[in-house]
Amino acid sequence: MLNQIDDTRKKRAVIIFLATILFISMKGFLSPVVGVGFVLQKEVIGVSGSERIVIFQSDIEGILVENDSFRMLIPEGSENLQISEAIETELKKTYPEIEYTVHMRLCTEDSVREYRVNREDFNILNIGIVARFEVYRSERTVIRKIIEI
Repeated sequence: MLNQIDDTRKKRAVIIFLATILFISMKGFLSPVVGVGFVLQKEVIGVSGSERIVIFQSDIEGILVENDSFRMLIPEGSENLQISEAIETELKKTYPEIEYTVHMRLCTEDSVREYRVNREDFNILNIGIVARFEVYRSERTVIRKIIEI
C-alpha cells in the first residue's frame, strides 16, 4: 500500500514537472521580441488571388504610384504616405485584400527587414523615424505593437 502511494506521488511529480516545462517553453515561444529600426520605405500592396501588386511605394525621395488611376487618391505634395479608411475602401474595389509593409534598417544589426503592419501603424511610421516595436517570436515579420517613436 505504501509503495502504491509513493508511485502515485512520483507520477504526479513527473506530470507537474512536464507541465511546468511545457508552460515555460510555450511562454517563451509566444512572448514578444523588441526591435528598434529606422523606417526606410513603406508599401501598400493589393492582393488578388495569388497576384500581389505594389500600389503605392514611399521612401525618402517621395511617393511612387504604380497605377495612374490611384494617383488621385493621394493628396498633392504629400510627404508621408497616409492611407485613410476611405482610401482603403476605394482600393478594395480593385483588390480584395490590402497589405501594408514597412522596410526598416534594424539598429541592433546591419540589415533591412520587411514587416507587415496594420493600417493605423502604417500611418504612424513615417519615413526617416526610429521606432521601437514588438514582434512575436513565432512570427517575426509582423509588427505586433509600436512601443515608442
